[in-house]
Amino acid sequence: MGLSRHAALRTLLRIALPTRQVPRVIGVDDFALRRRHRYATVVIDAETHERIDVLADRTADTLEVCLREHPGVEIVCRDGSATYAEAIRRALPDAVQVGDRWHLWKNLKRP
Repeated sequence: MGLSRHAALRTLLRIALPTRQVPRVIGVDDFALRRRHRYATVVIDAETHERIDVLADRTADTLEVCLREHPGVEIVCRDGSATYAEAIRRALPDAVQVGDRWHLWKNLKRP
Protein backbone atom coordinates (compact mmCIF):
# COMPACT_ATOMS: atom_id res chain seq x y z
CA MET A 1 0.00 0.00 0.00
CA GLY A 2 1.49 3.29 -1.06
CA LEU A 3 1.22 6.28 1.23
CA SER A 4 2.47 9.77 0.59
CA ARG A 5 4.17 11.71 3.35
CA HIS A 6 1.39 14.30 3.20
CA ALA A 7 -1.29 11.67 3.78
CA ALA A 8 0.72 10.24 6.68
CA LEU A 9 1.14 13.68 8.19
CA ARG A 10 -2.59 14.47 7.87
CA THR A 11 -3.41 11.18 9.57
CA LEU A 12 -0.98 11.84 12.41
CA LEU A 13 -2.32 15.36 12.94
CA ARG A 14 -5.85 13.98 13.38
CA ILE A 15 -4.79 11.89 16.38
CA ALA A 16 -5.67 13.71 19.58
CA LEU A 17 -2.80 14.31 21.96
CA PRO A 18 -3.25 13.00 25.48
CA THR A 19 -4.30 15.69 27.90
CA ARG A 20 -1.79 16.38 30.61
CA GLN A 21 -2.95 16.88 34.12
CA VAL A 22 -2.05 20.10 35.85
CA PRO A 23 0.86 19.32 38.14
CA ARG A 24 0.36 19.73 41.89
CA VAL A 25 3.99 20.49 42.73
CA ILE A 26 6.41 22.16 40.32
CA GLY A 27 10.06 23.09 40.49
CA VAL A 28 11.50 26.27 38.96
CA ASP A 29 15.21 26.90 38.49
CA ASP A 30 17.56 28.70 36.19
CA PHE A 31 20.48 27.22 34.29
CA ALA A 32 23.30 28.61 32.20
CA LEU A 33 23.15 28.36 28.45
CA ARG A 34 26.42 30.26 28.42
CA ARG A 35 27.87 30.87 31.87
CA ARG A 36 27.80 34.53 32.93
CA HIS A 37 26.24 35.53 29.62
CA ARG A 38 22.92 33.80 28.98
CA TYR A 39 20.55 31.99 31.33
CA ALA A 40 17.23 30.21 30.90
CA THR A 41 14.56 28.80 33.21
CA VAL A 42 13.33 25.25 33.47
CA VAL A 43 9.94 24.30 34.96
CA ILE A 44 9.45 20.67 35.98
CA ASP A 45 6.76 18.56 37.58
CA ALA A 46 8.42 17.83 40.92
CA GLU A 47 6.45 14.62 41.45
CA THR A 48 6.97 12.93 38.07
CA HIS A 49 10.23 14.74 37.20
CA GLU A 50 8.89 15.52 33.72
CA ARG A 51 9.88 18.75 32.06
CA ILE A 52 6.92 21.12 31.71
CA ASP A 53 8.64 24.00 29.96
CA VAL A 54 11.98 25.62 29.20
CA LEU A 55 11.84 29.41 29.12
CA ALA A 56 14.21 31.57 27.09
CA ASP A 57 15.26 33.77 30.00
CA ARG A 58 14.88 34.17 33.76
CA THR A 59 12.61 37.20 33.97
CA ALA A 60 9.52 37.44 36.14
CA ASP A 61 7.26 38.29 33.20
CA THR A 62 8.26 35.21 31.21
CA LEU A 63 7.79 32.89 34.19
CA GLU A 64 4.47 34.50 35.07
CA VAL A 65 3.08 33.80 31.59
CA CYS A 66 4.15 30.16 31.87
CA LEU A 67 2.68 29.74 35.36
CA ARG A 68 -0.68 31.20 34.34
CA GLU A 69 -1.06 28.21 32.00
CA HIS A 70 -1.04 25.92 35.10
CA PRO A 71 -3.58 27.48 37.48
CA GLY A 72 -4.01 24.39 39.69
CA VAL A 73 -0.43 24.29 40.99
CA GLU A 74 -0.40 24.10 44.79
CA ILE A 75 3.33 24.13 45.64
CA VAL A 76 6.26 25.75 43.86
CA CYS A 77 9.77 24.69 44.79
CA ARG A 78 12.33 27.35 43.87
CA ASP A 79 15.65 28.94 44.74
CA GLY A 80 15.95 32.19 46.68
CA SER A 81 15.38 34.40 43.64
CA ALA A 82 13.21 37.44 44.33
CA THR A 83 12.37 37.53 40.61
CA TYR A 84 10.88 34.03 40.71
CA ALA A 85 9.11 34.78 43.99
CA GLU A 86 7.40 37.81 42.45
CA ALA A 87 6.32 35.90 39.32
CA ILE A 88 4.87 33.08 41.43
CA ARG A 89 3.09 35.54 43.72
CA ARG A 90 1.46 37.27 40.72
CA ALA A 91 0.54 34.15 38.72
CA LEU A 92 -0.30 31.70 41.53
CA PRO A 93 -1.27 33.74 44.59
CA ASP A 94 -2.57 30.69 46.50
CA ALA A 95 0.46 28.49 45.84
CA VAL A 96 2.90 27.76 48.65
CA GLN A 97 6.50 28.66 47.82
CA VAL A 98 9.24 26.47 49.28
CA GLY A 99 13.01 26.42 48.94
CA ASP A 100 14.57 23.51 47.12
CA ARG A 101 16.94 21.11 48.83
CA TRP A 102 20.02 22.02 46.83
CA HIS A 103 19.80 25.75 47.56
CA LEU A 104 18.90 25.19 51.21
CA TRP A 105 21.93 22.92 51.68
CA LYS A 106 24.20 25.33 49.81
CA ASN A 107 23.08 28.24 52.02
CA LEU A 108 23.54 26.18 55.22
CA LYS A 109 27.14 25.44 54.28
CA ARG A 110 28.05 29.13 53.89
CA PRO A 111 30.23 30.50 56.70
